[in-house]
Amino acid sequence: MLLALISWIFNEFQFLLYYPVTTNLLFLIFFGYSLYQPQNIIEKFARLKEGNLTPSTIKYTRKVTICWCLLFILNGSIALITCFINDMYWWTIYNGLISYIFTGLLMGGEWIVRQKLKH
Repeated sequence: MLLALISWIFNEFQFLLYYPVTTNLLFLIFFGYSLYQPQNIIEKFARLKEGNLTPSTIKYTRKVTICWCLLFILNGSIALITCFINDMYWWTIYNGLISYIFTGLLMGGEWIVRQKLKH
């Protein structure tokens, strides 16, 4: 909402291009902050589904949370670069396609690893 308001006030749509950067930054803060809490965010999700977790599962959830933080850093950095190069083609290709592929690969890869670790 803040980016939309700033874009409207200054009559410049380019501020809206920073939406993916802002989203990744907010997710990084949220997930990163959870690493300093008694339960990280992935552990909380796992507890919703599984209930009690083993110590090894808790360690695994911490590693997964760190992986997500790394994705948000990489994804947000590349999104920021696409804003700086000011080319709508590359901004759209990365932020509208490639970033979703990266996210899907992490989600799918983590699911596969989790299934192998369960069995």
